[in-house]
Amino acid sequence: MSEQLDHLIEAMRRQPQARLDGLEGRVWARIDALRQPSRMLLTPLRAAAVVAALGIGMIGGNLATTSTTSRPVEIAAFSVDAHLAPSTLLDGR
Repeated sequence: MSEQLDHLIEAMRRQPQARLDGLEGRVWARIDALRQPSRMLLTPLRAAAVVAALGIGMIGGNLATTSTTSRPVEIAAFSVDAHLAPSTLLDGR
């Protein structure tokens, strides 16, 4: 790519009246033309990645909810094994 750019700049230098107006637009048009085929090739891959991420997220979320709902929730303030009691938090269990 840099070799092509060198040749283009050299050809521009050889021209007696090189016009620079609209150069930026032409550069961006060429960049878009080069990127267009790669975008079309990557679209199915991107779609497959999104579907896979959604599937993994749904499976992981489902497994997380089923593992937490299988145990009964204990909300007793004076129970021996209260999970958020200071005695159990300081004990390191």
